[in-house]
Amino acid sequence: MNTIPTERSRTDSAASVRPLHRIPRIDDWPKATSEPVATRLAIVDVETDGLDPSRDNVIQIAVAIVDVSQDGRILRVVDHGTGLADPGRQIPAKITKLTGIDNLAVRGKRIKQPALTEFICQAEAVLAHNAGFDSGFCRRLLPGIEHLPWICSFRDVDWLGHGFDGAKLGHLLMQQGLFAPTAHDAIADVEALLALLDSELSTGETVLAEALRTAQEPTTRIFAERAPYETRHELKRFGYRWNPRQKVWWTEIAQVDVHAELALLLRIAPGVRPAQQTMTWHTRHVKD
Repeated sequence: MNTIPTERSRTDSAASVRPLHRIPRIDDWPKATSEPVATRLAIVDVETDGLDPSRDNVIQIAVAIVDVSQDGRILRVVDHGTGLADPGRQIPAKITKLTGIDNLAVRGKRIKQPALTEFICQAEAVLAHNAGFDSGFCRRLLPGIEHLPWICSFRDVDWLGHGFDGAKLGHLLMQQGLFAPTAHDAIADVEALLALLDSELSTGETVLAEALRTAQEPTTRIFAERAPYETRHELKRFGYRWNPRQKVWWTEIAQVDVHAELALLLRIAPGVRPAQQTMTWHTRHVKD
């Protein structure tokens, strides 16, 4: 038998509903500001015809240049733009399904690399939601931006520690009470990322403030060289990742945790030969 909702249950149900608000359109952001600017960033997203930056191609890139306050708030969108590029080969059907970009859309299109390089170089750093992916493609397409450091809003924010249960862009937006009407289009993803970066964490700090601070802190990458094959499951369990190019398990940690991590590694993988490498926001997202 169905239970008739009582007035109390109706009230409780209403209180548990959280509305989602549409993210601002990129043109809705302020174009000018009278507040002091602490830094200027290039917010970047790329769509590609594959996953390997050494062999695959950018088919769309979007960039927004933003001015940021000392406390990590976006003060204005200085300028933004997007461009398509013909990869000169068939775009896989799964890429077209994901992005909506097919060969007809990019036929004959070309990204003006010198102009785009100059555009991005207005900024003091580049930010992407998965910088490990975007930076490889951007550096190959635009070698003139290689001197710029990178910030990753995917890895440079402690999403789990803040109570989030995932780090995909759309999912994070919804957990912040926001939604984006479209996704997997480069300019739409930049638009979504701007909204996420300017949203607040439970600490009262913006997402961008934490990402900026974390990105600039040096870390140590530890490589479990000569780790016995049979220890691979334990290494993975403790957060190590496999690098197929270097054929080594590795992890990246805060520098204050290095001694404890080495002790753990020697315990779970006897015979291992640990190697260390200091990482900065200039080197962290460079593909091996």
